[in-house]
Amino acid sequence: MNNELNNNTPSYDPNLNETSVELENDTIQNEESTREQEDPKETEERVDKKEKDLSLPTTIEDYMNLSKNFYAGFWTRFVAYLIDMIVIYAIASLLNTFSFGLLNKQLDFPILGEESLSYVIVMFTYFISMTYFFSQTLGKMIMKIKVETNKGDKLGLMDVVYREVVGRLLTIFLVYIPYLAVAFTNKKKGLHDFIADTVVVKEDFSKLRRQMNEKLESKN
Repeated sequence: MNNELNNNTPSYDPNLNETSVELENDTIQNEESTREQEDPKETEERVDKKEKDLSLPTTIEDYMNLSKNFYAGFWTRFVAYLIDMIVIYAIASLLNTFSFGLLNKQLDFPILGEESLSYVIVMFTYFISMTYFFSQTLGKMIMKIKVETNKGDKLGLMDVVYREVVGRLLTIFLVYIPYLAVAFTNKKKGLHDFIADTVVVKEDFSKLRRQMNEKLESKN
């Protein structure tokens, strides 16, 4: 009986133990090697995924969905316009006190009245110069919006003239009714924007919008 128990008791085999250790080490090395090979790939996949999440949209549908946030809405532009009118009236009143009153009397402009001529001159000078040099009036600066071409570029002189003279005169002539189009069109454009092919965008989205336009154009 004792002999049978002794026979069944596992004996210590140094060679077997060394073989097991070697196999275990090989397994660990293989796992580490596999991990080292997979890590760059996993890292690349994570980077690609991150870049994909932050990348610019490549389809028209994605562009349209994102572009809804680009454009300044009706009330934002309305407040900016009111601020501009206050600035224009203040400048016109100040200048009229010193010089334009005499100019009006010398020109004898009864249709506009004594103060109206100075107001008109200041208004168009203000809108043309501010839009051309800064792409913003003071009102737009306060509301953090700016005027760009439909492609996202700075307006040229003729763009400004079309927008601020032709477009604005037509809008005033039609009792500002065309301005209501800002509330209903996709890009929040008024009549003067359509005439000059311009848009009014939020400052924070101006650069992104230009990059998106460039990327979409490069794919066409």
